[in-house]
Parts: sequence; C-alpha cells; structure tokens
Amino acid sequence: MTTARSPKTRVFSGTRTRTRAARLLGALLVLVCMVSGLSGGSPAVASPTDAAFNSSTGTLNVDRAKYLSKHDVVYNRPTTEPKHGLTVGNGRVGAMAWQDNGLNMQVSGVDTSQQTAFGAGLINLSTTPAMDSGYSTFQQRLSLYDGTLTTTYDNNRTVTVMGQPNSEVMGIHVEDSRSGVTAVNLDLSLWDVSSLGNDADVPDINTWRTVSTYADSAGAGLSRGQADPQNFGSTLGATVEGAAYTTRVVDGRKVRLSITPDSSYTIWFTASSRLNAPSHDSVAQAKRALAAVKATGYTNTFTSYRDWWHAFWNKSFVQYSNGSREADYMENVYYLSTYMIAAAGYANYPAHFINGAFRATGDATKWSRAYWFWNQRDLYNSFLASNHTDLMAGFNKLYSRNFDALKAYTRTRYNVDGIWVPETMGWDGNARGTINSDYTKNIWSTGAQAAYNMYLQYTYTNDANYLRNTAYPFMREVAKFYAAKLSHNSSTGKYYVATSNAHETYWNVPNAITDLTAVRTLFPLAIKAGAQLGLDADLRPQWQNILNNLIAYPSDTAANTYLPHQPPIAQTRNNENVAAEIIWPYDLTGIGYPDHQKAVNTWNARPFPYGNVWSNDAIQAARLGLGNQAFQGMKTMLNKYQNYPNGMTNNTNGVFEYLGVHLAATNESLLQSYNDKIRVFPAVPTDSTFVGKFSLLAKGGFMVSSEREAGEVKYVGLKSQFGNAARVVNPWGTQEVRVRRTSDNAVVTTSSSAEITFNTGANQVYVVERTAKPLSSYSQTTLTGTANQGMKSLAGTSSTLGSNGTADPMVNNTALTYDNNWHLTNSRGYGDFNDDTHHSNTVDAVASYTFNGTGIQYLSERNGDMGTVDVYLDNVFQATVNLRADGARQVQQVVWQKQGLTRGSHTIRIVNRSTSVGMVDALRITP
Repeated sequence: MTTARSPKTRVFSGTRTRTRAARLLGALLVLVCMVSGLSGGSPAVASPTDAAFNSSTGTLNVDRAKYLSKHDVVYNRPTTEPKHGLTVGNGRVGAMAWQDNGLNMQVSGVDTSQQTAFGAGLINLSTTPAMDSGYSTFQQRLSLYDGTLTTTYDNNRTVTVMGQPNSEVMGIHVEDSRSGVTAVNLDLSLWDVSSLGNDADVPDINTWRTVSTYADSAGAGLSRGQADPQNFGSTLGATVEGAAYTTRVVDGRKVRLSITPDSSYTIWFTASSRLNAPSHDSVAQAKRALAAVKATGYTNTFTSYRDWWHAFWNKSFVQYSNGSREADYMENVYYLSTYMIAAAGYANYPAHFINGAFRATGDATKWSRAYWFWNQRDLYNSFLASNHTDLMAGFNKLYSRNFDALKAYTRTRYNVDGIWVPETMGWDGNARGTINSDYTKNIWSTGAQAAYNMYLQYTYTNDANYLRNTAYPFMREVAKFYAAKLSHNSSTGKYYVATSNAHETYWNVPNAITDLTAVRTLFPLAIKAGAQLGLDADLRPQWQNILNNLIAYPSDTAANTYLPHQPPIAQTRNNENVAAEIIWPYDLTGIGYPDHQKAVNTWNARPFPYGNVWSNDAIQAARLGLGNQAFQGMKTMLNKYQNYPNGMTNNTNGVFEYLGVHLAATNESLLQSYNDKIRVFPAVPTDSTFVGKFSLLAKGGFMVSSEREAGEVKYVGLKSQFGNAARVVNPWGTQEVRVRRTSDNAVVTTSSSAEITFNTGANQVYVVERTAKPLSSYSQTTLTGTANQGMKSLAGTSSTLGSNGTADPMVNNTALTYDNNWHLTNSRGYGDFNDDTHHSNTVDAVASYTFNGTGIQYLSERNGDMGTVDVYLDNVFQATVNLRADGARQVQQVVWQKQGLTRGSHTIRIVNRSTSVGMVDALRITP
C-alpha cells in the first residue's frame, strides 16, 4: 500500500519547473491515494517525479529531526528486565536503563577498565510516592536525533537522561509537579565484587575487588581499581543542581544522595576514569567534572549535547524502505546501531565488540580479555562510508599507538624486523590472548587488515600527514613481516606460505587464502604509498617481485570456487567462511571483476551461512551485487540475533558486532567505492516497491547522493571535498549522461560509456544525469517523517523494537535469559511457536524471564528424548516437570502454569535436571 506525500513536505526551487508529464503523473498518484483512502501510517509512496538533492550543499534535503523521530525506540510500558533496558550515551559514557523501584541504570565508561570489561556501577533514582506508580499513561522514548532517553508519566512527571559532550559526565533531569512527594533518593552502588573474575586481564584483580567511597557537601561517589598499575580504574560520582541534598555512605558498596523534593532538578553523574584524569586521580577528576557541569547548568549543557548529536547525524543519510516495511525495520536498526556504537566510540580506546558502553549484567562478560580484530572490524568498518572517519580513527589508533610494542614483540617472537599483530590484542598491544590459544596463535593476517584500515582512513580523508606519519609506517612494517615469513620455491620461483592458520577455522595449513589476500591487498598499496612519499626505494622492488611471483589462490579441482587453504582441507575448528574473505574485507573481487562468478560460487558454497553473530555474509552478498541475498541476509541476522526490544542480542559471543555488520551491509548495498569506482545501488532488492536514498562518503573524499524509486535511479550527485578525479559507473548502462557542475551549470563531460571519469574542483558539486532526463525534470522535495509511537516488528521473525502498552501474551524463547549451556535451533518444522526453541543437555542449566502480569504458562515440546526440568517462581520452587512423552512429538504443550499472581513483576526460572533434553519454546503471560 502507498500513501500520498503531504504537500507540506515539498519545497519547490525557483530555478526548476515541473514538466507537464510530471505534473500529470503527480496528479494521478494523488488521485489514486485519495481513492484508496490510505492513512499516514502506511509506507511512503514511491514518487518518481521529485528529488531531494540540494545542488548547493551537494547532499539531500532532509528534515533530520522529523526523519529520525520515526526511528525512535519507544516503550509504552515499563520494562523491568535489565537486559531490555534502553540505552543512552555521550560517546564516552553510557547508561542502560530499566524500571525497578524507580529508574535503574547500569553505567559503563569505555576507558574505566581494560577492554571496558568492568562496569562503573549502578544508579537508582526513587521517590516517595514512587515515580512509577499512580499513573495512567507511560512512555519511554529513546530519541536518536537528540541522543536522549525521556520517560513520561501522565503529564506531571518527566525524566530525561542526557549527557555532556566530550566528557565523562551525564545527567538525569527531573520535572515532577506532583504534590505530596516526601522523599527523593539517588543511590550509587556496586554489585558484590568479592568473587569478581579477571575478565579484564588486569595485573591484580584485588584492586578491582576493593571499593572506596566518599560523601561530602559536593556530592557522593564510589571508586575501584584505584591501585591498578596500568592506570585504569574509575569513580562513579554524582551531585545535584536545582535542589538541596545531603549525602551519606550507606555501606561499603553504596552511597546515597537524599534530595529535597522539588518540581525541577538535575542529577549529574560521572564515570570518571583514572586513565584520563590528571595524575590518574579519578576521585578528584569526578569532583571537578561535576562541579564544572553544575556551574554550566542544565540548560546550556543540554543544548550543547543536542547540538553535538545533531552535528553527528548531519554527516550522512540513508533511506532503505519498501512496501512491506521490512526494509523500513532494517533502516530503523541501521540508525539505532549507528547510535549505540557511536555512543561508545569517542573515548581514548575503541568501543569493545561485547562490552561497548551498554550492558546490564554487572561485570559479567565473555571473550573480553582483549580486542579481537575479526569482531572489532565489524563494529567500525562501515563508518568511513557513513562519513564518520573519526570513529574509524579511534579504532585504528588502538593499533598505531602500539607500533613500538608490536614491533618489539615481533622481533622477540619471530626474529623478524617488522610488525605482526596478534588477532587477540590487549589494550597495550600484548599478545597473551593470541599466543595462548591454538585458534589464534598462528594467524598472520591481522596486521594486514589493521594496516589496510589505516590506508583506507587516508583515502577517505586525504590526510597526507596521517599517511606519512602513521599509515605508511605501519603498512611498511607489516609488509616487511610478510616478506620475511613467506617461503620461496627455487624450482618454480613462487612465493608461498608454508604454514599458518586460515584464521581460527583451519590450523597450521599451507597457503591460507587469508595470507595470500593480505599480501595481494597490502603490497600494491605499500608500493604506491612509498613511491608517493619518496620512501623505501630499496624495499619496493622486493615487494613487487613477491607480488609478481606469489602462488595462486587455492581453488577446487574444477577451479569453480576458492578454498580457504591449499587442499586437502584441514579439520574445521570454528564456523568462519574463510574463503569468502577475498570478497570482504580484502576487496579483491566483486562486481565487474573477471573472477566475479567464481566469487559468487564461493559465497554460495560457504560452509556456515549466517553461522554466528559476527557473520558478514550479507556484506559479501552486497559486494557481489546480490541485492536480494543481501536483503534476506540482513533479515536473517536480525531474526537470529536481534532478540531484545532494545535492539540487542542474547548471544554472549558478541553484543555489538552484528549491529556493525548490519551497517556495513546497508552501506554496501547503496554505495560502493572500494575499487575506486563509485557505484550507486549496486545491491538493492528487486522488489518494485523498494525506495533507496542516501548521502554517503566514497573513497577519494566524494560525498555521494542518489535516489532510486520505482526501479529508477534518478541522478548521482557528488560533492568533491579535495578535488580528486572521480570515476562513476553509469547507473543507466550505456544511456548518454552528462556531468554538470552545479555552481555555474557548466557541462564538464558527456558520455555513453559504462564508466565516466572526470576531474573535479575542491568543494565543488557535480551531478551525473541522463541527458534525456536531467535532474531539472524532477521537482524539489525535503525528506521528512512522523515520530514513532509504538512497537515495531520485522515480518516473519520474532524481532521487535519497543513495546506496546499492553503486553503481547506470547513471549518467544529468544526473549529469555540463558546461561552458556543452552542452544537455539531455528526452522525446526515441527510446529513450535515461531518455529524455534532453546534446549539444553546440561544439568543445572538455567533459563529465566522477568515479566509483569497475574499469570504465566510455560510451553515446550514433549518427546521421547526429553528429560525433566525444575520450575521456580520468584525464587520459590514450584514443580519438577517431566518433558518426556512416548509416541509422536508433541509441540506447544503447556507443561506448567500458574495463575492468580499478585499484579506486578515476577521472575520464572527453569532449571534443566538431566542430561536428556530440557527445552523452552515460549511463555504465555496473563496481564
């Protein structure tokens, strides 16, 4: 279904007129929509007669405040499940919020501990009577455009969580006009740290088990890690603006600010890191930061914070939508993912792929002893195209800042003058996580990926100083490492890899494709950069000789597909699609390449389709021009891994990288420039209702904008930032196009070629348009939207964003919280709810769920291979349930239920009690 575009959103340019045909077509569209009686809640109409390109700015006209508001995540009932909490952050500190005796948040700072493994603490804001009682309407809104989390109760209570830009400070602004409020308390606390595990790989865990407190007239706080010899550690502190308060230490892990009730006040809190504090004194820094923001005041700080996020969103734009609204859901995830990664992306160290700045699990984490490049790349590699090169710079800095340490360790381990980068690397460049693991200790290719990312940063920013001082030196040292480690066959003259890991999946194998692609990616760029800089004339001939004589990629006997290494194929140790790495991130094949079909065959034959939370299959599909597969791949990933209504996953192998994969897959579907050719809409679905529009950054510093509706690409707009030559793939095949400079409408070139190359001037805007249908034939419009007010669902999946006012009585198994001993199975075909279940064969494996309601039913299969489970409600044992049944498999069986509960929050816990199968299909909640 379609709706008519509101005439208020159309802005006509004085220099453009609509053709008679365009006017007639527009009138027909309006008439059709009027007859159909369509509402504003339907998908936006594809309008082939207008365009949003602004010839002055070189980007699309977008009312970003309204457009992004349609992607706000909205809860219309409180969530008491911490893992479903909504997220708010300022780039360095983040908070995840839920309701339980008031507002609860777990606060995390990116630089507060090694690899962000330890949280900063908990915050609880409570009032008497309770803030979250005695109301008839509730809404909690994560506003992406403003970067705020706002909770409203009726029209007399509003709580807004926001931050201070470029700091480790955030705030809670309260407007509470109720009469009779007798008490307001803010508690800062820590969970029990006595049994804290060393997930951060810290030198002395005892300093992180030691908590100190303060409470004085300036505020209150608690600290830990204060004796960390690597200068990590943090202080969670708070103060109040606009109301009187007192402070006290409640116990060794809790401090309290008792606030005199007022109709308007602001609580400022900070997760101040020792790492970034003068003299590494986080307590003094917390007090300074809180005093400074309090002096600046809420109004000015809030304005600065919103301006900071607005400037962030103004850098680029993406529309990815269709008639079924599946693509619209994916677009929502695109903007939400961008927000969640960026909200942790501006610290001294990069956002960690599991820990980021958002979690509600205390200090519990997994695989976080280091930064795993394979996973970290998923978070960051989309941000060059999104014109957030500063985010990629933060990731690259993790490796470039450890240049000396890596070079020294390479000498020690390999006796090679060069750089080897450990796949699993600590914040300081240590390789403990790599060399102590058979999975990773013989991976060579990580250094080439890190070096390539630095070079890409240069190609998007044109920063010659960065190339000379940072990127090229790193590239050179990685190239020297490979040159030293490659073996040479004197009889054939070929260079080859005698033995290395083809990433984690194939150990100690010959000619891993990851290493051969690493050499073929890095060496030509190192040669080019070295010549450009006039450096290393003695090394470049050696590198060129290796390139000229490097062994071919391993292939099957029919040469139809690439293989992960020289056969025979070794034992499979992990579920990575190693052979497809040649497609992405190594950029050595794709649309228009001679081996394109072979690359497609390799992708089709990959052994583990969408096999894990970090699977980049959809990105590779986009690179190959497989638009339908890229679309379906993004949907598959969301179905499997976007389990929580806040956009997050219950998969403990990673929390944020699948969101980064989604970003890269979307960008690559709309714009590609990896091979220095600008190609628009290379991999969009063939769905006739699909609408795509974007302003994204291409290599060479070109801001590219284009629009595609009703199967038609309207134009390609480019703003040249640096005056480089542009090379554009003709989106209309061999139709005649012209390149027009918009400042004076001069036609730069006319061509019917499949590719158009033209020189540009710095800060000049150009339009590539069909001669027969130029941009001037389209009327001007501004893209806008209407604020979201409820829950969204992705058709055919259990993925949702937000919540409605009345709970859905059916809760799929993917919404529960599981320990590590449960396994999700999809597409079972037996008739289970949503066609999936979780099961375990481990005794004492636990699944749990917190719900609001007066009753609950537990649904499972019953079958001959199943055992018993114990059911607990609110930590009280209820029953032992036998899931075994002879005969045919039974599905969606109510195996236990409880009704007549007191209305409120309850927790069900299901514990497997045998080595036979214990299972969860769904829960049914009685409101």
